[in-house]
Amino acid sequence: MLSQVVTTDPVSSFNLPVDDMGRAVDFYSRVFGWTSEALKGSGGEYHHATTAVVDDDGVPLSKGAINGGLFKRGTHGIENTFLELEVDSIDDSVKKVLMNGGRVAREKRTMLDFAFFAIVQDPEGNYLGLMEYRK
Repeated sequence: MLSQVVTTDPVSSFNLPVDDMGRAVDFYSRVFGWTSEALKGSGGEYHHATTAVVDDDGVPLSKGAINGGLFKRGTHGIENTFLELEVDSIDDSVKKVLMNGGRVAREKRTMLDFAFFAIVQDPEGNYLGLMEYRK
C-alpha cells in the first residue's frame, strides 16, 4: 500500500523538445486534443500546451493535472524532455542540487514578468526545470 507523500516542490509542468513546431502542435492536437499557443516573447520557440481543463488563470481544475509545453529542440541547450518543478526558492533548490551531486544547466533567469526559471541536472543526467513564481 502506498503512503501519502507530501512534497513542497510538486511537478507543475512538462516540456517536450520538437524539431518542427507546426508538426508537433498538429500531432498533439489531433491525437490527444491538446490546445497550444506560442508563449509571447518566445519567437515561436515555445508553445504552452493545455492538456487539462483550466480556469480563467490557466490553472488546471482537476487535482494533480498539469499542463506543459513544446520547445524548439536545442533551446536552453537541451535536447531532452524535462519536467518542471514549482519551488519556493530557486536559490535554495540549486544549493540542494549542488550539495547532492547535481549541476546547474541553465542559470536562474527572469521568465517574462511572472517568475524566475532555472534548469538543473540530477546525477543521472536528467534535466529538471525549476520555476519560482513571483509573490
